[in-house]
Amino acid sequence: MRHLFILLGIYAIGLGLTLFGAYIDTDVPQSSHFSLGMEIVCMSLIVFGLLVGIFYSLFFTFKGLQRILEQRFA
Repeated sequence: MRHLFILLGIYAIGLGLTLFGAYIDTDVPQSSHFSLGMEIVCMSLIVFGLLVGIFYSLFFTFKGLQRILEQRFA
């Protein structure tokens, strides 16, 4: 359950970054709201995937290092 809240937080950060990027975008806006919505959803999922990959690779690396150090010095 703890990981669910972490994932929701990471998605909120990804969605925030996506909305900020869409806000500062200097291109002419699309005429269709559906295409703009699809861009925001797809980009937020891509950013979410990248952030999850970075977070969990660091999480498991440090967890493995902690386990190794506990076995070595305990």
